[in-house]
Amino acid sequence: MNKFKQKILAQAQHNGAQVTALREQVLDIILQQTGVIKAYHVLSQMQQQSEGVVAPPTAYRALDFWAEQGVLHKVAAVNGYVLCSHAQHECSDHCHAHDEQSHHHSAFILVCTECGTVDEQTLSSEWAALCRGVAESGFVLKEEHVVLTGICSKCRQ
Repeated sequence: MNKFKQKILAQAQHNGAQVTALREQVLDIILQQTGVIKAYHVLSQMQQQSEGVVAPPTAYRALDFWAEQGVLHKVAAVNGYVLCSHAQHECSDHCHAHDEQSHHHSAFILVCTECGTVDEQTLSSEWAALCRGVAESGFVLKEEHVVLTGICSKCRQ
């Protein structure tokens, strides 16, 4: 088992979440993905690995579970999920996974509309400025990330 998966499972256990065999199967699938993770691709992988039929809601529920755990960002703008960059490395002070109040963090998620590449940027001062502006308007954020779509440097060349 790789150390990132171990870290994620340990954090889920710390949060009091129950990681079933099915949820762990989905975790294995998403940890092998790059870019935008589509539910139908996860479902396809689950069906290939299963002897029985896997219903679509099963994949969606497992993906939503990992989003609740802070492993994925659910991104409506791309109709999919994005693996949180903090699930892929050892966190330091920029990641709040160790905070008992929350396992979420703020991020700017850059998604290439050409190739699907995802780049998550944790820009603390920029996020703080955004939050100040939002608070001054009286608006309350429901999500802790901003998705920006565009074309990455590789696709622009």
